[in-house]
Amino acid sequence: MASQSYQLFQTAIADAEKLISIFDQLPNQEARQQNEVLKRAALVMTLTAWESYIEAFLLEQLTKKICGIKGSFAGDFIQKKIDIEIKKLHNPAPEKVKQLSLEFLQYDITEQWRWQNTEPTDARRQLNMWLNKRGDAVHNACASDDPKKPHLVKREDLDKAVRFFKELVKVTDGFCGVVKGKI
Repeated sequence: MASQSYQLFQTAIADAEKLISIFDQLPNQEARQQNEVLKRAALVMTLTAWESYIEAFLLEQLTKKICGIKGSFAGDFIQKKIDIEIKKLHNPAPEKVKQLSLEFLQYDITEQWRWQNTEPTDARRQLNMWLNKRGDAVHNACASDDPKKPHLVKREDLDKAVRFFKELVKVTDGFCGVVKGKI
């Protein structure tokens, strides 16, 4: 059964896919050139879906771990501590996800990031690459009027990003059973 955080991700990634679809339906190259913002927005939405997912996932898993002490001094202390950490998680890079999962779940979930032709080290590298690309899309968003100059976000990048994050979330969410076993 998928977690609530996984369902949240599915809704958020669908928004990114809608933006991609709108871009694809533009009638010609000139219209696409004038609407490059849709590709940047789709990339930002894809990474936002990841950020929302990992925040919700960590909270959801910790809540399961501390359900027996909820309302006690220790339970409240742990809950407040993760709430603070989650509010600071604006760029969920692999190092931060590893640190938080070790601290609060007592397990490095980044070691679970394995799927067809992708090992955890490669997944972590790709995640950092996509986070950097999102940062560029947000902070260097000045679109070029020169049609010969390549755009920051290529159309095929969007397919790769969506596919990557769907797999990353799927394997992370599969970690739920491991966490349950450790509670």
